Amino acid sequence: MLTLDFQQVLVAARQLPKPSQRKLVSALLKESEPALELLSGVSAEELRALAESMLASRHEKRLKQLLRLNRQKKLAKALKIELDVLLEESDRVALLKAKAMYTLKLRAA
Repeated sequence: MLTLDFQQVLVAARQLPKPSQRKLVSALLKESEPALELLSGVSAEELRALAESMLASRHEKRLKQLLRLNRQKKLAKALKIELDVLLEESDRVALLKAKAMYTLKLRAA
């Protein structure tokens, strides 16, 4: 039996066509409850700041550049590793933003 670690699964998932990625995300979200954890011990002001946070602009520019090269199949192994690191960072920022927005929404209810 083949065993993959989280990183290998993530890399493989990113190579799927977009419709398949959406199906995978949908299936994973249906299996996990709750979908997002609340951020506790954080003020509403801090939550708003997190919800509005973005990837550092230099990282965002580099990510776009590497994604463009990747689409053109012009990425060396070292650049693929850099791309994976930046994608992970982008995913972490997106998840943190989502958790902050989710926490704010529940606190307002």
